[in-house]
Amino acid sequence: MNNLYFPASANDAKQLSKRVSSGELKRIRQGIYTDAPWEQVPALVQSRWYDIVDYLFENGIASHVTAAELRPVDGRVFISADIKHRKKITIANTLTIDAYPGDTQLLTESFVPNLRRSAPARYLLENLQATRKRAGDTQSKAQGKAWVEGELCKILERRGEDELNRIRDLAREHASALSLEKEFEQLDKLIGAVLSTKPAEHLTTPQALAMARQQPFDANHVQAFEQLADYLSRCNLKPKDYQYSASTWRNLSFYESYFSNYIEGTEFLIDEAEDIIFSKNIIEQRQQDSHDVLSVFDVVQDYQEMTTTPSSAEELLSLLSERHKLIMHQRPEIHPGQFKSKANKAGDSLFVLPEQVEGTLAQTFGFYTALPAGLHRAIYMHYLIAEVHPFDDGNGRLARIMMNAELANAEQFKIIVPTVHRDSYLNGLIDATRRHKFRTMTKVFSDLQAYTASIEWGDYGEARSTLEAHYADKLPDQGVPIFNRQISTFKIELPVD
Repeated sequence: MNNLYFPASANDAKQLSKRVSSGELKRIRQGIYTDAPWEQVPALVQSRWYDIVDYLFENGIASHVTAAELRPVDGRVFISADIKHRKKITIANTLTIDAYPGDTQLLTESFVPNLRRSAPARYLLENLQATRKRAGDTQSKAQGKAWVEGELCKILERRGEDELNRIRDLAREHASALSLEKEFEQLDKLIGAVLSTKPAEHLTTPQALAMARQQPFDANHVQAFEQLADYLSRCNLKPKDYQYSASTWRNLSFYESYFSNYIEGTEFLIDEAEDIIFSKNIIEQRQQDSHDVLSVFDVVQDYQEMTTTPSSAEELLSLLSERHKLIMHQRPEIHPGQFKSKANKAGDSLFVLPEQVEGTLAQTFGFYTALPAGLHRAIYMHYLIAEVHPFDDGNGRLARIMMNAELANAEQFKIIVPTVHRDSYLNGLIDATRRHKFRTMTKVFSDLQAYTASIEWGDYGEARSTLEAHYADKLPDQGVPIFNRQISTFKIELPVD
């Protein structure tokens, strides 16, 4: 394992110099040695920056933005030290240590054994300092008011109001000794505004303003939704026009419900689902599963319901609650129509926190309205609901209902997601969630809409025969080659993301 070596005495320095002469070590700066190959030195210096600071500056502390980030940003760290003038030291052309004169005792805490940092009450004050970049600087030691607002929101979300009040009390107590009185006046206003005890006019960032209005949102997810909207706006998605008839609507809605439930693990044979939906025969041993299939069908076959789309964030929240209640009414344990009260996740992906659901949906509604009606909005709406995951369960089914409502409203073909294409569908969502890459998801939905439009839905028997011939009802490992031959005929050019 590569290491850094620092002499603790004159004798240590002589021994290290001998090891350099023998080729065992390399000297990267006076008093700093390593056994790493030259090509690995930059990464080692960046990862062990705190040991270098500890060696060069006795009693130095990580301060300003570095106290919060605890890592170099753009190869730069900021410290406060017992020095008279600012010092700027570069190590191996990869790490710059910007040292400022400052107190090294007040409002500090350990973060590694040999180095302390400014505690939150102090680094919030430090980052409100007026500063300007010097020639050659890539960033400022103080990140400014907007950054501090973001930090206050994080603290409030993770540790609550008491922690913000504790931080304010500590900042008030030590601001004078740290010569940060003006900064405390500003911090006091910001904390008060975030806690809604002072006017929100002191705040500037959307996240902090939403928090002050008690409608917090997930900034990372909002950014992802904005990226999706931007990507979709660059896509040329040709509409697949649909002309309503009672028979085509009914038959398509059956498979819409059947496949949507199958994806979620509510698995029936097609014959069983037909009996449940068309004859209203609930399978005794599987009453809840039967009602899931029937309830989704009841919603998606209601033409008036499925041509209703939201015109405001408030209407979106209302539609979600009403539709969730309709499709999940037989499962009281998941609180039909009530937004989640506990965090939920899929694998390593954490969905939007309960307290941020309404704020996130409201904050992103403008991205939705800016998109063209039809498939553009449908894809956006599906991903929005799937990624926010606003309810304890039933979110996938609800996302597909909301998607198809957008298509029905625009008089376009709704989309079925056949069992055989489940893996491609899920992979598209995973790619969007983990990497913010939206091309696969967009292609899946575009292909599936084209496939749905290719089926003759007017005759139920013919539609079923076609789906079965294409292996649409098979598991992915059974029917992918055959089904993919069908959708390979639908050519679409999409931008790279």
